[in-house]
Amino acid sequence: MEAETSSSPFYKAGQGFWVRWMTAALSGLLIAAGAGWLWQQLGIVSLPTPTWRMTVRDGGAAFQPNQQVELLAKGAQEGEFVKIGAATARSWEELTRNQHQLVVGDVTMEGTHSPSDTQGVRPADKADAMGLLEGKPGGIPIFQRVYLQAAGAGLMLMAGAFMIYWYVGLKPRTVDFLIATDAEMKKVNWSTRREITIQTQVVIVAFFLIAALIFVIDFIFQGFFKLIHVIRLG
Repeated sequence: MEAETSSSPFYKAGQGFWVRWMTAALSGLLIAAGAGWLWQQLGIVSLPTPTWRMTVRDGGAAFQPNQQVELLAKGAQEGEFVKIGAATARSWEELTRNQHQLVVGDVTMEGTHSPSDTQGVRPADKADAMGLLEGKPGGIPIFQRVYLQAAGAGLMLMAGAFMIYWYVGLKPRTVDFLIATDAEMKKVNWSTRREITIQTQVVIVAFFLIAALIFVIDFIFQGFFKLIHVIRLG
């Protein structure tokens, strides 16, 4: 006669039920906490910013897509602007009557300057048409940071779920240990409610007796040291 086979994918399904499921639940909580921590850590990761967004105040400058743009910063003299980098215009959109939004890419900077140092822009072929920036330029990351956070936390959750499934449900050595633990737990002689109540009362009474004893001893020593003028109370 062939041995009866179980349709459950778990190793020794039904044995050690509570210990196995509690182990899985607590492990799941730890993995979820780790995924939350990873989400927060990935939230401060700096992503590459190949394109930059700038708010330009109208000053006679206008840009077309793929037009070369000079990035400027204030010079040493009043009203002087010097070139600190170059870029290629990606888009030029009107925000308000006196403001436009310029998005640039292919940014190259001179020296130690950063795109965030830009204070003005002008077309490379029109030196007299310059627009001043309002605020600092903002880098546009290659993708939203929330996607990185979701991918990292999701991978940790999936990896953790697989580990729980493997160790608690499939791996014979681990499962046998949990089943044996469950069997030992059933042999524990748990205290009755009456025993727990009596023991709790004993602890509470002992606590107050010890506190009273310490108070009396402290009072006696305080009076003794005051009598021999070792301490002086106000």
